[in-house]
Amino acid sequence: MRSAMGELDRPAYLRVADALRAEILSGAREPGSRMPSIADLCRDHGLSEQPVRQALRVLAAEGLTEGRPGSGTYVRSRPVPARIARGRYRAAGSPFAAESRERSVEPSWTNNSQKTYATSALAVRLGIAEGAPVIQSQYVFLADGAPVQLSTSWEPLAVTEGSVVVLPELGPLAGRGVVERMAHIGITVTRVTEEVMARPVLEAESGPLGIPLGSTVLAIERTHWAGELVVEAADIVLGADRTRLTYTIDLPPNQGELSE
Repeated sequence: MRSAMGELDRPAYLRVADALRAEILSGAREPGSRMPSIADLCRDHGLSEQPVRQALRVLAAEGLTEGRPGSGTYVRSRPVPARIARGRYRAAGSPFAAESRERSVEPSWTNNSQKTYATSALAVRLGIAEGAPVIQSQYVFLADGAPVQLSTSWEPLAVTEGSVVVLPELGPLAGRGVVERMAHIGITVTRVTEEVMARPVLEAESGPLGIPLGSTVLAIERTHWAGELVVEAADIVLGADRTRLTYTIDLPPNQGELSE
């Protein structure tokens, strides 16, 4: 517990943020309720406008509040995080669809695919030459009609050109997932790698995901490999306060036995 002197040493905007956070987390300020105005907070805490605005920015960055243009600041509803298993690539079809149905929600998605050309950074990820043609697909994934995940994927055109799976959402294997689509053209995906990081949501992501600016997202860089050949790279974005990623790691049998 902080001493009284320690509290006084704490910056004023953090003391205000602490007090408002405690009210929100205790339920004293309910989700959807309007926060006091800047003027009211200045009066209540005996402070100038600057530290009060800083305190509200802290709460917004923590995902506790959201601003509504022309209306004010409101307590943000905090959804129950969905557990999403990141290990369903062995099963046929879409991993997102399989995971959604296990959680008893109906999956759907919108998609836009187009031919484009690898930037220098993307060329490194795909192991191809800069400027090489790729198929770029942009997705908004929904569960029971609500947006839960964004994804942008890239597949080297040299891998799928001329085949029925060149466009992920068209043809006989539309929406069936990378593993099954590649198998159809004789390519066996041998592993999937993922790198996960947390970062602030981008303005272009905020609207489609339905989360306010200042929120944190989980960003996953995924790669599908066939041996040493990269057949797909993707950037996946999910709201951090809505999501718990779960990983199952299979271990070889008898690993715990001591060798003689």
